[in-house]
Amino acid sequence: MAKLGTLAKMVAASKLNNIADDFVNDLIYTIEAEDRDSIGVPSKSFKPSGISGCIRSLYYQLNGVEVDEVSSGVNLIGICESGTDRHERIQNYVQQMEKHNVDCKWLDVGEYLKKNKIKDPQVIEKVGNETKLYSKKYNMRFMCDGLIQYKGELYILEIKTESTYKHNKHTTAWPEHIMQATCYSMTLNVPNVLFLYEDRNTCSKKGYLVTVTPQRVQFVENKINTVNQYLKSNTVPPRELDKCMYCNYKDQCRKDGE
Repeated sequence: MAKLGTLAKMVAASKLNNIADDFVNDLIYTIEAEDRDSIGVPSKSFKPSGISGCIRSLYYQLNGVEVDEVSSGVNLIGICESGTDRHERIQNYVQQMEKHNVDCKWLDVGEYLKKNKIKDPQVIEKVGNETKLYSKKYNMRFMCDGLIQYKGELYILEIKTESTYKHNKHTTAWPEHIMQATCYSMTLNVPNVLFLYEDRNTCSKKGYLVTVTPQRVQFVENKINTVNQYLKSNTVPPRELDKCMYCNYKDQCRKDGE
């Protein structure tokens, strides 16, 4: 009888474990399904976060080519969501700095554009602490993390979260992030960008100041013009094989060949 009792307990425990495993698996399925459902048609506008990418991928994006059907995976989805949450919390703290006698003022991007009579870019909408903008001149859509006046100077605030490995590896802003910030700078007419990097594991922070030079602006403008020329001639650009890893257009790229 004792053995039967032990066996019954083992079966009951197994059922409980199965229920728990089923719940986790069903939750993962739902998260990934929601992520797939949230992916809309790619915008036919340049995005600063992708401006450092392959010219061919930019050509595909602006041509409205469908992205590969690949799930981000539940872990990556969570990492991205955590980054968004940290952005909001940090932005809230920055807005409170002035209250604690720190010479830092959070500026409304729309009011800044209006005050300085800047007609391009235009505000599309406010999303929480961030401002969604569109530049007709560059056919570019982007979100601005923040615009601040710190110690009497105007800065674009750019917040990045990253792994401990990456956080410990660099002593200046990453090149792709500088290109991204160059897009913000040349549209908002603000040369100075304050990067705030946060380790997503320990929440330790470090900052870098980048002044966007005319040379950086010219480089980005040249890249935009190059993509537009390929679009105008309906010619697929050559591949850049060193930028394939995170590309969303691998299927179409293989079809088009070299």
